[in-house]
Amino acid sequence: MRFAYRVVNIQFLKMVVKKSKAKAKLDKALSDYVRKSSADENGIANCFTCLDRKSWKLMDCGHFITRAKMSTRWLYKPSEGLVNVACQCKRCNGFLGGQQYVFSKRLDAIYGEGTADKILRMSNETVKFSIADLQEMTAHYNDLFRKLP
Repeated sequence: MRFAYRVVNIQFLKMVVKKSKAKAKLDKALSDYVRKSSADENGIANCFTCLDRKSWKLMDCGHFITRAKMSTRWLYKPSEGLVNVACQCKRCNGFLGGQQYVFSKRLDAIYGEGTADKILRMSNETVKFSIADLQEMTAHYNDLFRKLP
């Protein structure tokens, strides 16, 4: 009985590790794409919240709603006006805690009044991603990144 329990636990742990690695790869793919797509032809991007200008490689991919909320963690659909992630300087994203209030005001200014509230409501929905879903989204953002100039 103990042996069967250990086998199940080991299989479960392997699945958890595989899923966490898939999440990390997706985080990197999305971050690279969001930061580079925000840059001009010289590779300089504006911070979404303070408008400071730096190389996209020196910026962070900041989140309006925390990454802990899976339903909006990778939400980046500018064409639909749904953007939970944007290029932020390290000061705004780290030291100043993401500047959530300023972030929400910029979202509403760019994508229309009520956008931040809509994303906030979406963040409270329960969404579960399979490893295949995560890998598919990673491939999508890696492809978009490769197509950038």
